[in-house]
Amino acid sequence: MRDSCMRISIIFILIVGILASCRLLEKPRAIAIVWENDKAVALTIPRSLETNDKELQVRLVREGERAAVLGTFKEEKDEYVFEPIVPLTFKLRYEVMAGEVLIGEIEIPPSEGERPRLLAAYPSQDTVPENLLKIHLHFSRPIAEGRSMNYLTLLKNFRDTVEGTFLDLQPELWNEEGTELTLWLDPGRIKLDLIPNMEMGNPLERGARYTLEISTQCKSKDGIPMDAIHAMDFFVTNRDDQSPVPELWKIRIPKSETYDPLELDFGEALDYILLQYTIRLMDEKGGSVPGKIQVANKEHLFQFLPVESWKTGKYVIKVEGRLEDLAGNNLNHLFERDLLKSDNKKQEREIFEREFMIQ
Repeated sequence: MRDSCMRISIIFILIVGILASCRLLEKPRAIAIVWENDKAVALTIPRSLETNDKELQVRLVREGERAAVLGTFKEEKDEYVFEPIVPLTFKLRYEVMAGEVLIGEIEIPPSEGERPRLLAAYPSQDTVPENLLKIHLHFSRPIAEGRSMNYLTLLKNFRDTVEGTFLDLQPELWNEEGTELTLWLDPGRIKLDLIPNMEMGNPLERGARYTLEISTQCKSKDGIPMDAIHAMDFFVTNRDDQSPVPELWKIRIPKSETYDPLELDFGEALDYILLQYTIRLMDEKGGSVPGKIQVANKEHLFQFLPVESWKTGKYVIKVEGRLEDLAGNNLNHLFERDLLKSDNKKQEREIFEREFMIQ
């Protein structure tokens, strides 16, 4: 009996020793990255690290300085979760502090997501007026901001690089998602009576062909370069010195009880981005008609596809006066105008209306 107890004791001691050894060999948890759609959206910080109940802080490590990263900490069962206001940046290093004590640091590795592509460039037609005001670039993924002049090159007649065509705006004009960039050609050079135009000439030359190249230096917000060089080609024709006239637009009216689109044919290309926000459709009771907008035929055509089938009755198309053509001429006035002239002091209309009936 005594020998059996001794054997049991020895076995118990061996098991305890083995378990203790496993715990000693177990690798301690480290600070980790939480990924969401190829973005570093959070850090997890194990409680096992020596936090000593001190206030936690995440800092961006820069040469010679440290900058606090804005965000919130959440307490989980066995870890803290830090969620920054904006995702952490690829290839940058961050450190986690507990009070004044460094408890860990981590570098954000490159994302393995899909390479960004240029989905579209507007205006999409291959002929533009000499006084073209804006170009819109639409990418497949959010792009790193503040660097567009580094990856854009404008070539004239396939050989000469043209400088100073676009305004180097900071901040740049991106949509909220970071996928659409608006480039402004220098208005000071477009307006004929201004000194920049007289000294440097128009940004675009009538009769010339241009290529706007977007190089692979263009990278997504998580540091992935473009899949290839993309290009937008266009030919420059005469200046456009006429405002769009809504009364002249052709309306193609659908039949009742169908889902056919309502179409507005402008007879010219209008600004692609503004077309998304400046036209709405109202029913005879003044209510907004739900539906989907499409811009087609190289920005000459506006289509409205209803959620429900069309009903018999009167409808009103409301167009905001700020809608522009490619030269920046809106429904009220020309982009290039003399403010001192009496005919340019007329009261501007906020909304232009066109009525139609569905039978």
